[in-house]
Amino acid sequence: MKYLQLKIAEFLARVLPRRVSYGLARRGADLYFLLDRRAREAVISNLQRIHLHGGLRFSRRALRVLARENFLNFAKYLVDFFTFLHVPPERIHRLIDFRNIREQLDQLLAERRGVILLTAHLGNWELGGGVLAQLGYPIHAVALWQPNPKLNALYQSYRVARGIKVIPLGHAARGCLAALRRGEIVALLCDRDYSPAMDTIELFGQPARLPHGPARLALATGAPLLMGFLVRVPGDTYEYVVGEPIQVDPTRDTVGSVMAQIVHQLECAVRAHSEQWYLFHDLWDIERDRQLATAAAFGAPVAPRSTPVIPTL
Repeated sequence: MKYLQLKIAEFLARVLPRRVSYGLARRGADLYFLLDRRAREAVISNLQRIHLHGGLRFSRRALRVLARENFLNFAKYLVDFFTFLHVPPERIHRLIDFRNIREQLDQLLAERRGVILLTAHLGNWELGGGVLAQLGYPIHAVALWQPNPKLNALYQSYRVARGIKVIPLGHAARGCLAALRRGEIVALLCDRDYSPAMDTIELFGQPARLPHGPARLALATGAPLLMGFLVRVPGDTYEYVVGEPIQVDPTRDTVGSVMAQIVHQLECAVRAHSEQWYLFHDLWDIERDRQLATAAAFGAPVAPRSTPVIPTL
């Protein structure tokens, strides 16, 4: 059923004008926002936590408006996921403002240690890696492997169509090390830990499970970390938000010190674009987040009281 839904969505996104697809997606998002109370309340709670940590107290009504915008932006993300499986070269620079990400990548790649490119479920992470791959950057992305072979082949075909080389989650360490030793780019998500680990770090003032793998990988290889997020801007175009490179010294740094730098940049990006951070459950419910993440990664069952996981492709 899910395979068929994805193929229908892909077909509609390709044959309908982008504006028409957005209109249909917005109606679906509004319906989902009204009917799925648990997902709606989870987003409202996340938004409240994010902005309270930054010193802003929003009313319940304002949080609800911001949450609805989050759902609408996610619907647009899905449209663009299918619309831009391959962006014609002449359209890339009309659609995307690269800011300084290409200069940063070029400088870091020149060091011949590879680059760990970190992003999050913020803006359009799939398109962000895809357009860089189309421009010739050697990008390897660690991706979840679906238990259904037909569905998995479809998911991975979307990434391959964008020029991304896929590293299965179960073989991530070996694949990442090999790519970095070749001086290439490894792209990782830094806002969800899909392992059963219970390691936590403070995020927006409270402990949350975030992957420590990127920090360990940087310490093991000496590869620099670069955080980049492709976010939507007015006019439904995109621009990169790029952090300062994190240079790791294995003789001085620890996993904790590297994670602190990652979290700082993640918090800044999410706070500035909270209406585009697509996590539809309470990230700070540690045990529940672990159950949902391992269910997505390994197909483990989740108790029915959980907040539904929205597919993030």
